[in-house]
This record gives sequence, structure tokens and C-alpha cells, in this order.
Amino acid sequence: MLSRNRDSIIFGFGLASGIIGIISLLLTSVGVGIPSWYQGKDANNSVIISQSNLFYSCFAPNISSGLICTSYNSYLCSTTSYQNTVLNVTAYISGCTNPINGSSSYLYSDGPIYQILLDDFYRLRCAAALSIISIVFIFFSTIFSFLNAFIVLNSYFILISPILACIGVTFGICCLVTAGSVFTYTGAGFALFVVGVIIELIVIILLSIIAGRLNGMERIMKNREDQQMYTHPVKSPIIIRRIHKQRI
Repeated sequence: MLSRNRDSIIFGFGLASGIIGIISLLLTSVGVGIPSWYQGKDANNSVIISQSNLFYSCFAPNISSGLICTSYNSYLCSTTSYQNTVLNVTAYISGCTNPINGSSSYLYSDGPIYQILLDDFYRLRCAAALSIISIVFIFFSTIFSFLNAFIVLNSYFILISPILACIGVTFGICCLVTAGSVFTYTGAGFALFVVGVIIELIVIILLSIIAGRLNGMERIMKNREDQQMYTHPVKSPIIIRRIHKQRI
């Protein structure tokens, strides 16, 4: 057990990693929440008429109206929902479609506004789950960052915070790769999530330094204790027995 208050470097790194972890948590949470991972614009490329993220899509029935959003859970999936047209030949394959009236105007949109392939639909569902898992691990790594700075923890618990941060970054990268195979990133939501994941890499570096320094300090303390035991051995007491002889 080591006292964090005796080392200003550990306290400073722990506090900094906690603050940076909060910023990373806010950026990833806001980035996942807003719908602007994908953005579609009008013919003049001046007005946003469609948006989508990992959980829902939005579209404007006309340029003058606002966006109508629909969760992917409401999409209707079947083996003949997706309309695929190649060289003026149309085929209907497995996919999911938006049930909201007016969404069919975005039939040829690059994003999952009106229709989406069934495989891509499951990829988006998987990416959404990965993003949530990433945020959860970033949240717990932030908590352990502050614990490293203010509270005395066992040496084994010191390694938990960088491991949690590393897992959070890994799931965040997997989320970006999975969702990137479905639509092209063009919006601010994607950018915020990416920045949050990148900032969490700084947290991993700081927490790894803290873990290494604390474990090094613990080994030094153990070596000093061992040296004191060898230089000042504890002598066992000499037992003197008195023999009383009886005179005959």
C-alpha cells in the first residue's frame, strides 16, 4: 500500500488523467448522441436534407421543412425490401426500409435514410453496441484515474485504470471501423467521437506512467525492508537454565 499524497508527480498525473478522461467521456457521449455522422445535402450543396448516425436517421420531406428522425428499430426488414438497380436492371434483395412516409424520396441516397442492406443494418447495430461499451469503459477508467490520485489502492488495482482505458479505446476503434463500412463519415458527430477516442489515448499513457511509478516505488520499499532485516538481524534470546544440585 502506497500513499499517493507523498508523490506530487503521481497526484498530478492522476488528476490530469481524470480531467482528460472527463473530456473524452463528454466528447464520445455527445458524438454518439447527435445524428450528424452522415450528412446529405441538396443539389446546391448548401442545405442539409438528411442525417444519420449509429442509432437513427433523419430526413426532410422537402427543403423548407424540418428533419424527421426514425430509429433503426422501426425499420421494416425482409428478404425483398432492398431495391438494387444496376445497368437499368432492378432486383429486390434482403434489406430494411424506413416506414415513414416521404422517406422513399431518398431511395438513391448514400446513407441509410430510406433503405439499407440487411448486412449493413446488423453492422450498424453492432457499431452502436460497441460505442456504448466504449463509453462505459471510458467512464470507469476516469473514475479509477481519480482514485489513483486521491485514494490509497492496492498495487494490483493500480493496473485496472489503464486496462479499462485501453479496452475503451479498442472498442471505440472497432465501432468506427464497423460503421465506416456502412456509410461515409461527413458530419460533426463522427469527428467528436474520434477526438474523444484519441484523447483517451493520452489517458492511457498517463495511467501507464502512474502504474509503473507506483509499482517501482513499492519494490524500492520492499527492498529497503529486506535490507534492514539482513543488516539488523533479530537475535534470538539465550535461555539460561539453572541446575540445582542437591547435596547428599
